[in-house]
Amino acid sequence: MRQRISISESEWQVMKVLWGEAPRTLPEILDSLRDAGWSKTTIQTYLARLVKKGALTTERQGKGYLYFPAVAQDECQLAESRSFLQRVYDGSLSKMVLGFVQSGDLTQEELDALRAILDTKEAQDADPRKPL
Repeated sequence: MRQRISISESEWQVMKVLWGEAPRTLPEILDSLRDAGWSKTTIQTYLARLVKKGALTTERQGKGYLYFPAVAQDECQLAESRSFLQRVYDGSLSKMVLGFVQSGDLTQEELDALRAILDTKEAQDADPRKPL
């Protein structure tokens, strides 16, 4: 992501709809978010904010618009993760992971997945020609 786009928790819900399937019209977005309990006006406000921030783009279609994500989900997730890591753990990934491991909240499957990621990364660092 070229510039960091700050997306609120509610705006994330709107973005997830569009990352899941795009483009979408306002009625389609309203239908996807009906369980959120938001009014049409609230959703339109979120859409307008996301367009202004550069997270969404629009294309005229008849009397309405088609909405497209302008940023990739993985880019936004990474930027948000880095921001969280900086705010909460002073940028230390090891402090964050250690906190989760020591809390006992990780399942055996999650621990195994972490171990596999670390093993793969170590092997890749030993031989940089190997992809992750």
